[in-house]
Amino acid sequence: MIEIDFKSFHEQEYADDDYELYVMKNGVGSVLYVGISRRSIWERWFGFGGHLLWADQIIQGNSVVGQKIVDHLPDSLQWKIQLWTLDDCVRYCKDEYPIPATPNIGFVEPFMINKLSPILNGSYNLLPGKDTTPKSKKELQREKLLDEIYRKIFENKQ
Repeated sequence: MIEIDFKSFHEQEYADDDYELYVMKNGVGSVLYVGISRRSIWERWFGFGGHLLWADQIIQGNSVVGQKIVDHLPDSLQWKIQLWTLDDCVRYCKDEYPIPATPNIGFVEPFMINKLSPILNGSYNLLPGKDTTPKSKKELQREKLLDEIYRKIFENKQ
């Protein structure tokens, strides 16, 4: 397992050693999201249909974790992402969960999510953590807009 900042990950400043699972952390070290890729984790983030569309000066979040990154730019470039091999995951979970002799990352992912309790994972997450990320200006503005829309729809009925 390696841990690097998100900017280094985006710029591919690491050796890709068959990593299959990633753990995204916010600026205070809380686990935001756990995900897998059966191809390339970098492609899962930045390839077609990935978490982020990042083309020159255009950066768009295409998932909850991608949007969280965008909402907190440029600070989120210093957030940490961990890259795990299947062997790393098996070693981390083997004492608490029944791992078969020949596991695959799809089998192990739910155990990793359950053990790490990420904030943004819905599936397999029995006890999601609390979001400790301070709200960004973008998040506060979006909440204000949604509150206004809610009031218009539900509180101004005639």
